[in-house]
Amino acid sequence: MKDIAYLWDNKLMFENHLKEHGFESQLIHPGSIGSPFLPRFKLMIIPTGFANSGYSKLLPSLMLNKHRIEGFINNGGTALIYGPMTEYHSYDWLPVNIEYTQCYRSVKIQKQGQSKASMIVDDPLVQCDGFFNSTEGECVLLNESDETILVKIKYGDGLIIATTIHEYPASGFIRWAIDGSKFVSL
Repeated sequence: MKDIAYLWDNKLMFENHLKEHGFESQLIHPGSIGSPFLPRFKLMIIPTGFANSGYSKLLPSLMLNKHRIEGFINNGGTALIYGPMTEYHSYDWLPVNIEYTQCYRSVKIQKQGQSKASMIVDDPLVQCDGFFNSTEGECVLLNESDETILVKIKYGDGLIIATTIHEYPASGFIRWAIDGSKFVSL
């Protein structure tokens, strides 16, 4: 059984990154969300650019299936959500408050507390496509301007991890996210 689902219109290099680090994943096409034929997953990844129609047609499907996404998280799944790559985005399809502003640049990471979610990248200097100007939950990583770039939100039995870091996740982070999650239907 594959632990990871990533939602997108077609195959991405993301899948190769996961495979190179020993993780099996499955591409979930936007129209397939909620299908009774989908297996259960522990980690759902929504890559960068999901709300930008120039990159993907995923956003309408996320809006349509917000109750399924909420159920996935509430029942013990982890959602790793990257930046939307739009000027502004309010994540209306999530059951929590998150607001994003786009601002692509290289940033120096500042950790807040001791959360293992901070393992998402190994390098203290990363590319970010923006920041969160409003969030619920625990602000785990900030940029040098004290703007939130990674937030961890406990929701029901699961987690929402939203980030604007424009880099693939480190394998230790992926293992941590999978190990702390349950197999849940999407």
